[in-house]
Amino acid sequence: MAFQSIRNSIAKLFGFGGKPETVIPKSRGAQYTARFGGDAMKELAYAIENKQPVSFFYNDKWQEEGVTGKYGQRVGNPHAVWRGSNGTVYLHLYVDPQSASATGDLPGWRTFIVPRIQNVSVLELGTKLFGKPIRFVDAPGWNPAWYSRVGSPINLVKS
Repeated sequence: MAFQSIRNSIAKLFGFGGKPETVIPKSRGAQYTARFGGDAMKELAYAIENKQPVSFFYNDKWQEEGVTGKYGQRVGNPHAVWRGSNGTVYLHLYVDPQSASATGDLPGWRTFIVPRIQNVSVLELGTKLFGKPIRFVDAPGWNPAWYSRVGSPINLVKS
């Protein structure tokens, strides 16, 4: 039992095995804000431009009533807003494990339909010691070129 615990601790130290508890950078000065009164497009644009996490509520119409994750809070790092070839506006979010999830397979990429997003808040992470802003890092698999192939990019994280 003790060997297993030591092995897991060493693996975690070197970034192997297990999923992270959160994908949101830790900071003491973090606070949620709604600069634009919760207007989804404006809040998301601000969050993407400044690489700040967001929190919002979402109604997933594809999930049946009673399924965990149908209604609930989503938290994560927004990387892109784009208009699909069908005219629908989408958000690509690298979702944090603390979000509601029907599959439970988090963290990971999720696509959300922007008109179904409500009450967007940006988690402002604050600054480092000498005033440099704290920002999230690009998520694994981030590929900005993909959005031009599936529609028209509106806002993309700049690497």
